[in-house]
Amino acid sequence: MRYPIRNVLATAAVVLMAASAFAALSQEYVDFGKGPAQYFMTQDELAKWKTINNDTDGKAFIDLFWLRHDPSPGTPANEFKMVFEQRVKFADDTFSARRIRGSMTDRGHTYIVLGSPTESVKQEKLQAPGAPGARDTAADDTGTAQPELGVPQSRGVRQTWTYDPAKMVKLLPPAVLTSLGPSVLTIVFTDATGGGDFRFERSRTSPPYNDLLQNAAAAYIAQPNVTSLTQQTTTTKTTTTTVTKGAEATPGPGAIKTAALQAAVDDVKAGKSAVAKNAAFAYAELVSPAGDYYVPIQLYLPKSTGLTADAGDTFFGAVEDASGTQVYAFEEPAKLTASQGDLFVDKTLNLPTGKYTAIVGLAKAGVPVIMISNPLDLTQIAKDATGTSKLILSNNVYEMTEAAPVKTPFAFGKLKIVPKANLMLGNKDELTYFIELHNPGIDPATNLPKIQAKLELSGGKLVKPIGAPLSDVAALPLSGAPGPGQYAVISSIPFAEMSKPLDPGDYTLKVKVIDTVNKQTYNVSQSFKITAP
Repeated sequence: MRYPIRNVLATAAVVLMAASAFAALSQEYVDFGKGPAQYFMTQDELAKWKTINNDTDGKAFIDLFWLRHDPSPGTPANEFKMVFEQRVKFADDTFSARRIRGSMTDRGHTYIVLGSPTESVKQEKLQAPGAPGARDTAADDTGTAQPELGVPQSRGVRQTWTYDPAKMVKLLPPAVLTSLGPSVLTIVFTDATGGGDFRFERSRTSPPYNDLLQNAAAAYIAQPNVTSLTQQTTTTKTTTTTVTKGAEATPGPGAIKTAALQAAVDDVKAGKSAVAKNAAFAYAELVSPAGDYYVPIQLYLPKSTGLTADAGDTFFGAVEDASGTQVYAFEEPAKLTASQGDLFVDKTLNLPTGKYTAIVGLAKAGVPVIMISNPLDLTQIAKDATGTSKLILSNNVYEMTEAAPVKTPFAFGKLKIVPKANLMLGNKDELTYFIELHNPGIDPATNLPKIQAKLELSGGKLVKPIGAPLSDVAALPLSGAPGPGQYAVISSIPFAEMSKPLDPGDYTLKVKVIDTVNKQTYNVSQSFKITAP
């Protein structure tokens, strides 16, 4: 549902200004401890996390957690973290139940640890014990038949996932496969009420689900002997040799595993495939509340492509550096999101400073549907750097039902911004602009920045630029609490309220941002089009 922009911005202020649940621990760290990362924590780590009460210790814990799970610490990317974030996003999009985010459900837990099942049996309608045709017995852990209790007649459904280790050799790390054993695994979920809340069915899951998932999660620890960040340098040299040695090394989790999709990427790189001109690509360089640099990307499919929401099931792509070497790749389930009649799919990348070319596409049943190539010019932003992001423009900003996980593409709390490359607007639309401020000066009296902005709109048939004079604007803390860190400036221009409608044409919005505490001035701009009303 799209909300009026003023209501959304008012909600954004409330969401972004909300105080952290713990006075001394930022919301990002609180969410980390409550979220799906806990599936991969050892008992000692879970106990240690409960004692953490400040951001310094929280960041050190999280950095060590990711380091211990990184299969190739000598490379820029942490493959485990990338796959983890991909699976969490898919689980949140697919397995949510009532008010529970998808990654925190039993199916989400299983998917995040084990990945996609090799087979998922169609849901079966359940009946009450004794009803005609009812399946009224189930084997418990001892193999004894027991009645299935508490299943309302004709309401519940069951879903069975199987994992065949023989088919998962290139999908899971060897240590994880070893932990699962050679036998085909069966995991059963039951939705007793028909409301979408699938729970582990303990009597039908073999072996017991808790032991199964705990053992598999423990096997993801790539560097069990690393107990502090000071060991990082030595361990990096050893682990890199182990991971890259030998012809038997399997593709990293970030690889494109479907041959037809990798071939499609290669064709685009070789100029043998026409790049879809009616698809669009957008990216940004942002910083999380904890100071982590990340790059959200988006594949945007306008209605002119003729595609529908079920046109694709896989989002895939590759990134090559300036020398033409492929440095990053991905292939993951895709769920297209509708946006005012158009469609989009997005994800977050982790790349260092450099000039790259991204080739991304959408596929259905292993066959490419649409592809596009786009340059990336990235300059990694340090945690303590000052400045602004690029100007992000949109005519579609909406409120989600739940706050998105940190570093979700173009999402800030409950606020989702759908950036538009080659943005086209009617002269009665609202143009929303978004700027992320990196470490602005903090006014001691309010513990907040003091920001002013001036707008200038030029182009089309305007004889001279028009705009808004320099004025104070609100800067919203992305951490949810006042103080040093990352902030957002977001506002809108309602074209319908202008004294004279804008003529169709190419326009440029320029925004001058002044940090009056640090006495710094930043200028950002972005182009867009006005179409006929």
